[in-house]
Amino acid sequence: MSRLIPLTILLAPLALSHAPAPAQDPREPAALAALERMGAALRAQQSVNVHSEVLAEDVLTSGQKLQYGGTVDIVARRPDRIRMTHKIGTSERVLHFDGKNLTVASPKLGYYATAQSPGTIKEMLTIAEDRYGMEVPLADLFDWGSKPSMAEGLTSAMYAGEETIGGQMCEHYAMRQQGLDWQVWIRKGDNPLPCKLVLTKTSDPAMPQFSAVYSWSDQPPADGEAYTYSPPAGAKLIGLGELRPPSIGGR
Repeated sequence: MSRLIPLTILLAPLALSHAPAPAQDPREPAALAALERMGAALRAQQSVNVHSEVLAEDVLTSGQKLQYGGTVDIVARRPDRIRMTHKIGTSERVLHFDGKNLTVASPKLGYYATAQSPGTIKEMLTIAEDRYGMEVPLADLFDWGSKPSMAEGLTSAMYAGEETIGGQMCEHYAMRQQGLDWQVWIRKGDNPLPCKLVLTKTSDPAMPQFSAVYSWSDQPPADGEAYTYSPPAGAKLIGLGELRPPSIGGR
């Protein structure tokens, strides 16, 4: 007499095939590790001398986008010296910080504004944003990886391949977080500095973009009075809240 096979055993494989697969973290460990290496390389730079070619988009009330090209030049000596010159379209702003005072100047307009801001570069950038509403371009160069919340805020992180940027072989990564998609190309090798950055503001229906291509110099930046602003003859002092650099990404 043949043995009967219980129906539950026959159906078991079918039931298992419909079981939901465990959720996977969309943040690839290799991508997160690459960002951490980049952050460590940036934080290890006690002297910074970098030129950036940037593109920024402005959205009109009609929804039409306008694109502007420009440059950002940064020289800095950690922990408390930085000079940043950025030119976007016809606008030019120069930020000076000497560890005691923050000064923003508009050379073409002949205006400057200054405020006491003792502390480090990082502390000055926080004050500039929180107190004066200034969005300093590429400020995350001095901050990435210093706070765990930066990586925790990512909802997705993926490797996107390799590409040559400015003669450097770079690894391309794409990240997403609330309100922002961003891509970074990181130099391969022992000095994983960023080669290129692209930001897409997804919180805006027009999704404006900002991009920067970096050229890192081995030449040491200036020292001493290079970070203290000396107003030229005829320059007019105004309130810092009246002279804000244009918002062109990086924070």
